[in-house]
Amino acid sequence: MIGMTNSTCMSRTRPELSRDAYLAIARVQDRMNGDLQGLFKSAGLTTTQFNVLRILIGAKRPIPCQTVGERLIQRVPDVTRLLDRMEKEGLIERSRSEEDRRVVLVSVTPDGRKRCRRLAAPTLELHSQQMKPLSSTELNQLEALLLKLLP
Repeated sequence: MIGMTNSTCMSRTRPELSRDAYLAIARVQDRMNGDLQGLFKSAGLTTTQFNVLRILIGAKRPIPCQTVGERLIQRVPDVTRLLDRMEKEGLIERSRSEEDRRVVLVSVTPDGRKRCRRLAAPTLELHSQQMKPLSSTELNQLEALLLKLLP
């Protein structure tokens, strides 16, 4: 746990170290996500909606609904309902693929693009503030270590 002395840390078993590392990640993620939620709420978006908009802008073309779901940072149980709400809010548009009419394509609207772009700089600034205690070397190390945990 954070705040333990070196002698206490040395006596923890690997399962205990694993648990404590997991809990530290969970606490940090919760705090950072709370900061993001506040930022996005001011623009009338959720973190997941912002993520969808970034995915669509980055794709540079309409992509299948399934692809949106696969690229989300956090899993969403019902991507269709999420996209329904976003479409009603005028953030995205859906259309049928001309090659395969069974495939529904999603694209960002001008309003969705505008809202996402308006949050780009404040989001980068927030991330910079959140990571301020770490040096560039430590940030690179942290990213590399966390990526090792992904399958």
